[in-house]
Amino acid sequence: MRGRMWRIWRLVEAAAIVAFLPAGLAAQAAQDDKAVDRPLATRAELQAAMDRARGSQVAARIQTRLSEGDFRRGDRIALMVQGEQTLTDTFVVGSGAELMLPPPTVGSVSLKGVLRSELQPKMSEYVSRFRNNAIVRAQPLLRLSIQGEVAKAGIYAVPADAQLADALMAAGGTTQFAKSNKVTITRNGTKIAETAAFDTDLDALNLRDGDQIVVDSKRPGTGTDNLRIAALLVSITAGLYGLSRAIHH
Repeated sequence: MRGRMWRIWRLVEAAAIVAFLPAGLAAQAAQDDKAVDRPLATRAELQAAMDRARGSQVAARIQTRLSEGDFRRGDRIALMVQGEQTLTDTFVVGSGAELMLPPPTVGSVSLKGVLRSELQPKMSEYVSRFRNNAIVRAQPLLRLSIQGEVAKAGIYAVPADAQLADALMAAGGTTQFAKSNKVTITRNGTKIAETAAFDTDLDALNLRDGDQIVVDSKRPGTGTDNLRIAALLVSITAGLYGLSRAIHH
């Protein structure tokens, strides 16, 4: 009897594992898909995600990122080298994914195959060739369009490791009409995220160059207010029309 009950229990346990397996795999696949575009994803994280997604389109995208790196022509990098004013500035990546820095450096440093998460050690090693014990701070910048209820809407270069609040401050901060509980992120005209937390990391939002951050408005006459006004005007117009017909009859 005990042996029979034990076999039944094992079958129930196996069935439960099989039932939950697809959901677990789907959740892991969703995480791996996010890792592909996360700005500060590490090589180890991407490699692990690629191994799990082997043979899929996600794996191919990760492989491309690992081999080509994150930096393209026109990307901006904020560099700070203590005691070196000429090396403390924002520099632009060249057409061959190279970075040309002023003296005391010589030549250029290739960023081909370098991830954003690898920029700091890469630049520290490069600058140290020309300055012993150099203290280096290198930050990859994301170019983001910041719109809506901010003081100075426009396109800004924001550190990839910054928070949403930092991006909004780059645009002069929010106005008095900003909805503090609603910020929308769009990419190529499509909404990809919505958040109310200004302390959210840009990395966690999976932002890319060119993404748009829109601070929603609570100004009178915007959003649902417009719909209410339009409905009221239609109602008034219909009422006047009905009254006119009643008078003439």
